[in-house]
Amino acid sequence: SRRHLLHLASLAAAPVGLLGWPHRALAEVGDQPDWRFCNKCNAMFYNGAAEKGRCPAGGAHAPQGFLFSLHYDSNKAGEQRIQYAWRYCGKCRSLFFDGFPQKGRCAADGGGHVAQGLMFGLDHQPPTGKHQKDWRFCNKCNSLFFDGFANKGRCPAGGAHVAQGFNFNILYREA
Repeated sequence: SRRHLLHLASLAAAPVGLLGWPHRALAEVGDQPDWRFCNKCNAMFYNGAAEKGRCPAGGAHAPQGFLFSLHYDSNKAGEQRIQYAWRYCGKCRSLFFDGFPQKGRCAADGGGHVAQGLMFGLDHQPPTGKHQKDWRFCNKCNSLFFDGFANKGRCPAGGAHVAQGFNFNILYREA
């Protein structure tokens, strides 16, 4: 009967209604490896692809030291000890803070960074385990850079990076 067909059609449509249309992505949570320190500019950059991005000191980023893993969570869940809104720049391949309307200065073209991919959260409390401290936000370019050396690296906004805000602790393993 027509009534039976309508009932079957409503049951078939139920999963679509529950999932939403278009479908809603499930929350992504985990740790992404292959982040490295650039020994020319001191910035954190993604080293998991053949293209190493654009370094403000010239050429591509040059990986050195530890192999870092960054925590990501699309829902930005977690503790107050984690600051979210850290993103990968699709132009220069560095990690930058995307929590301000101004997107900093990108080494690829001098414009603002372009956020792509995952939403990373950085821990700013004293950690346990293998974490490296002294990673800081640069208030000139919005990038994450290593502030543990006297030389602060080359900033795409000119001169050296300038540290501001939290002192982040990044999970690593030996290279």
